[in-house]
Amino acid sequence: MKILLVCGAGASSGFMAQSMRKAAKKRGIEAEIIARSDAEMLNNIQGADVLMVGPHLEYNADSIREKVSPYGVPVIFINKEAYGSIDGDATLMQAIEYVKQQGGTVPKLNTIQEPEKAAKTAKTEKPSHTAEAESGKGENAFFRWMNQSFAPKLNKICGNQYVASIQESIMSILPMIMIGSVASIVGVLKRFQALSWLPDISLMNTFSFGLIAIFLAYLLPTKVMEKKGNQKLKISAALTSVALFFIIVMPTFDGDAGTIILVQDKIGTGGMLVSVVVGIFTAWVFSIASKYSLFKKDSVMPDIVVNWVDALIPVTVCLAVGLGIYATGFDLCLFIRGLFAPVATIGQTLPGMILISFLTCFLYSFGFTWILFPIVWAIWMEGMAANIAAVAAGQVATNVTLMETFHGLMYIGGQGATLTLVILMMFSRSKRLKAIGRVTIFPSIFNINEPVVFGAPVVWNPILMIPLWLNSIILPIITYAAFRIGFAPVPTQAFQMWYLPVYIQAYFGTGSIMGVVLCLILTAVSFLIWLPFFKVYEKQEYEKEMKAGYVTAGK
Repeated sequence: MKILLVCGAGASSGFMAQSMRKAAKKRGIEAEIIARSDAEMLNNIQGADVLMVGPHLEYNADSIREKVSPYGVPVIFINKEAYGSIDGDATLMQAIEYVKQQGGTVPKLNTIQEPEKAAKTAKTEKPSHTAEAESGKGENAFFRWMNQSFAPKLNKICGNQYVASIQESIMSILPMIMIGSVASIVGVLKRFQALSWLPDISLMNTFSFGLIAIFLAYLLPTKVMEKKGNQKLKISAALTSVALFFIIVMPTFDGDAGTIILVQDKIGTGGMLVSVVVGIFTAWVFSIASKYSLFKKDSVMPDIVVNWVDALIPVTVCLAVGLGIYATGFDLCLFIRGLFAPVATIGQTLPGMILISFLTCFLYSFGFTWILFPIVWAIWMEGMAANIAAVAAGQVATNVTLMETFHGLMYIGGQGATLTLVILMMFSRSKRLKAIGRVTIFPSIFNINEPVVFGAPVVWNPILMIPLWLNSIILPIITYAAFRIGFAPVPTQAFQMWYLPVYIQAYFGTGSIMGVVLCLILTAVSFLIWLPFFKVYEKQEYEKEMKAGYVTAGK
């Protein structure tokens, strides 16, 4: 039996897969259980008996089902409580029961619980929050509007093939960005006299993080063509996009020396927006061209020849457009960056920083993740590129709305700074909250907070949504002020290993111990924000457990 687990980046599903493997071993089940990001889903779907998706991706359900429909693999969403408590056995049984209901073949199960233990587990796993708190339908008009009007419209945007392709392309190049961060680690360590012998590996960053625009130009049309079900032309579209991108960035030629000169910034972070525009344009041209063919369906010509000829027209159109722009001397790269400049500039102000932080957490509190990532990521990358350029020119770096700031300082345990919430839950009087806290502390240390956000739950829970929002407003204000008064240095080197404990990120991101001190201050503030709201929620849950007989007074 093959079970494929999918979540946004493949991190939280990785913890669940590990728990499911242990459960399968205890039950004597032979099962292949793998966890992947949604961007890698189609590369691993072949042969799967069931696709299990994290509940935080439910907003994208229609798009996910559409993607996997050609493979005939059923799609189910992991139970929120099982996901929140990383209950591998419950999730394994959910998969097996579903496959069984669909008439599929399921492995023979070994009983792993004695009746008395099973009854105890059933009690502790019983949902203690009301359906109204989870869905929001019974709360007020605002929650009803979010659930019935706003969410469906946002689902439609998320399901757009071009929008989804941009998200997946960015996710696909994250490993290259993280590899570039290794150079930053070595650069910081070399400042210590005892480690000055370490080699200079800055070129590792140049040939990974410094080439992300090229990577995007290739990946974006590939993803779009895959979503449109056009596998035959996806490679041609990707190669054409890269060729068009190189034309658009206006290289200069030295005929005597036989060299082509490219501006490094344009093929790195400075060319990201251009690569997105080029990728979308190329995919659009190929999508239109794919509807037509110079050959009939019953043509005797080999398929490979048909594909070559059919690709000639869209390739010619795309390159002709590029060469036309190049011939005029019009710098489209500079033009596109100019259009985005106001957004990037606003994003680097205090109101912009707060707005970005709040909107991402606000949407997250309703279960929407990664929605704004393409826009926010572009602002982060542009900001870091400007900081690096400023330092290289002997100037002062001023941009603070960066990935290094959000993930390395403010996302303590994940979006909304939920690590302190998990710590509070670990020592809760409520048995359910204590169990969730102890299970989710490990992923939270590595900034993976989907389990606690859906397990507590925080999503659609008015009591815990408010502190999540407050953290998203207050922490950016403190962080911005700290940078402006010089309390901690502004990050000037890319360090995007978001899965490392936040305090390690704070040090390497800022290159100073004061970054860690600032992060500790933010941790204390987030604790104070969560505390009163958690106490209210804990009291509510504890009273429910007492009423149900799960706990006795004073325990």
